[in-house]
Amino acid sequence: MVKHSQLNMALPTALEIRLILGVFFQFYRRHLWLFFLFVLGLSLGSALLGAIQGLNQEASNRYHQTSALINNPISHFVRPIHGSKTLEATIWQALRKAGVRSAEPVAEGVVTIVEGQKVRIKGVNTLQWLGKGSQSDRQQNQNPSMQFGFNTIYISNALAERFSLKQHQSMQIAGVDCVFVVLPGLSGNIALADIALVDRLLHLEGKISYIEISDFHLNSAQVNAIIANKARLQSAEAQSFDSLSQAFFFNLKALALLGYVVGAFLSFNAIKLCLHSRQKLHQQLILLGCLQRTLVVAVSIEIILLSFLAALLGAGIAFVGSNALVAEITLALKGLFELDRHLPVHFSWVVVLQAFMLNMLVLASIAYAQTNVLTFHRKKRFQVLCVIGAGLIAGYFYIGSDNPFFALGLCVCLLLVFFIITPVVLRISFACIPTTRPLLKWMKADSHEQIRVLTTSVYAVLLAVGTSVGLQIMVASFSTALQIHLDSRLSAELYIRPNHIESWQYQWLSARQEVDTVGVFWQAEGSYQRNDSDPNTQSVRLISFGSHADLHQNLTLLSGAPPTSKTLYHEASIPRSGCLANEPSKLLHGIRLGQYVTIKQGERQINCEITGFYYDYGEQRSVFVVVTTAILQAKFNYEAFGFSLRLKEGADELDLKQQLLQQFELTESQVVENHVFKKYATQLFEHTFYATNALNLMIVVIALFGLWVSLLTLGVKQVQPLAVLKTLGITTLQAFQIKLSQSSIILLVSLVLAMVLGGLLGWVLLKFVMPVGFGWSIPFLIPYQSIMVFIMGIYSLALLVSIAPLIKLSRYAVADLLHED
Repeated sequence: MVKHSQLNMALPTALEIRLILGVFFQFYRRHLWLFFLFVLGLSLGSALLGAIQGLNQEASNRYHQTSALINNPISHFVRPIHGSKTLEATIWQALRKAGVRSAEPVAEGVVTIVEGQKVRIKGVNTLQWLGKGSQSDRQQNQNPSMQFGFNTIYISNALAERFSLKQHQSMQIAGVDCVFVVLPGLSGNIALADIALVDRLLHLEGKISYIEISDFHLNSAQVNAIIANKARLQSAEAQSFDSLSQAFFFNLKALALLGYVVGAFLSFNAIKLCLHSRQKLHQQLILLGCLQRTLVVAVSIEIILLSFLAALLGAGIAFVGSNALVAEITLALKGLFELDRHLPVHFSWVVVLQAFMLNMLVLASIAYAQTNVLTFHRKKRFQVLCVIGAGLIAGYFYIGSDNPFFALGLCVCLLLVFFIITPVVLRISFACIPTTRPLLKWMKADSHEQIRVLTTSVYAVLLAVGTSVGLQIMVASFSTALQIHLDSRLSAELYIRPNHIESWQYQWLSARQEVDTVGVFWQAEGSYQRNDSDPNTQSVRLISFGSHADLHQNLTLLSGAPPTSKTLYHEASIPRSGCLANEPSKLLHGIRLGQYVTIKQGERQINCEITGFYYDYGEQRSVFVVVTTAILQAKFNYEAFGFSLRLKEGADELDLKQQLLQQFELTESQVVENHVFKKYATQLFEHTFYATNALNLMIVVIALFGLWVSLLTLGVKQVQPLAVLKTLGITTLQAFQIKLSQSSIILLVSLVLAMVLGGLLGWVLLKFVMPVGFGWSIPFLIPYQSIMVFIMGIYSLALLVSIAPLIKLSRYAVADLLHED
């Protein structure tokens, strides 16, 4: 009997919940704009986090497939030794004989196909796709779209559209008949083919680029014994990209989190509007017999559904946004952080789940804040204690600011301090207004309500505008420093890159009367130990611009002095070389001035004394500069890229360029003028800020939208009080003036505080985050003009929004406004 009664009570409760949810659904149908606001804030915030999380996740999982598109995660690579670009195929054969069955060779290179268009091609062992017997697990992992063929080149849909290639189109490349097949599993701008075909197209003569191994229980000691000094074993989890790109993704995540907070402020305003609009509706439901707990359960279900909808919509926007930015971000990651694969972006339910959980946490906090109003934060004593506490925490973060988390913690402390003082400063601003006139007295009295209602929107604007100003300072400072760096680094008039570097070319250039100096650019790869107590080796790049210090005047040292024979030298009798290390070597990798470092390339080595550090924006690896004599004597394998020419005053640059084109049989792209080279370098760095600028723009748009909602709602509520004032004798113009003055003070004070906050955030970013995260020290520069244009634009838009609802005062009769519900 008890069970039966409990069942009867449960059924009406479930029916009540369904009916209440139906009523809520009808409410949102009548108030679509409120539903749109509620979902928009959390959706856009989730989209910002999801886009960055998706890109980071794809970067982390870039080795979940082999180059042959087999779903076996790569655990290790066998790569050529430093200074070499290829491996002998006998190394792969030796690994297979030793029982390393998952080892598969890969050959990479660039081929010319349609009308001189070049494409990067990757050769793999396509026999994996024909797995039988013991390889049945591979057969299950095989992509069903693949069509086997030794003369087939597989391309993505993007490449097919780019080169106007049709399915199964035949073409002769380098004297070899090939067939193009569009493979849906491919992405990016890399083609795929059998390794035998790639060997013929690239004339590799049996050599390969590297070997992939899919064995997380690999016996590393056995593999190292097999490859000896002919190759080097690398873990897939210890690639240069993973360590170099950490700061890049960390900063993007921090910026996306700020965007989510701003979006949460917008949803907070929408929730307040929703609760205010539905207050009578909830009372009517209770009067009709709905239990209070049933209403709470229905609201909870509503919040869960809206959270999931916002997370799902945010993930969709994130997927679209990631695909829009992935090309630019991939280009930047390849150029600056040595990314070796294209980053495809897929829709991820993990991102949806993460956003849903975060939305639920935020909405639960908002609900608690609405039901349990915290009034103690208004007490002056508590505010003073909060400011002192934030100051002490900021001091702790300042002392430990060599950690990127502490550096960003310092930014959080600044935000908290400004969140505390902003309402106080606003109230003080209104308190300073003289109270001789009645309208000013009304404005001062009404300002308390204005500040209370607009607090969340002011916080959102403070956060968004302050962050935007801080980022503008960072980008402007970096751009200025980069321009100065490029002016110094690219100081030659002409840069020449022949197909083959030969000694007679250097002699011919040196003999030209119009040429002042001839520099070279050599590059070699090696490794070194940070110190004797650390057995792990660190990769390093060696570069050189010539045989003596005078050819290295394009380097700017941190000390301000130019390179001399005391800082760049080579003593053959010891042997020992003076080396200049780049700034990231000092800030990120712990290299010290005067330290002795042994750079190894296989069994060869160079003994370096660190004699100075130079600025090297855009690089995060350790890079050492030596004279060419040191590289030659150590017999390092190196790559010579070309020559740089500094011309004598009055020399005819165009005439010399034409002579070079004829003498060396070069194309126009192989002889580059100074300004063109700078343009290429600047464009590369601009790609790194595309994601930052896009996130920043989205954050500001969300904040402005939230401010518009708050001002619009508040303006509507103030129509009746202003109508009462009109009955007391004020004119419509006076009402507009008093409202405009009130909004102007709130906006002006908020934006001034936001500029101060932005300046401090920019200082923290340049002083701590950039050196700790990227290894670059950048001077502080404030772009006054762009910041003022930005602030005035926001100020003007906000003022227009604040007075828009007051148009009712001039369009409707006072009696109608007083009786309006």
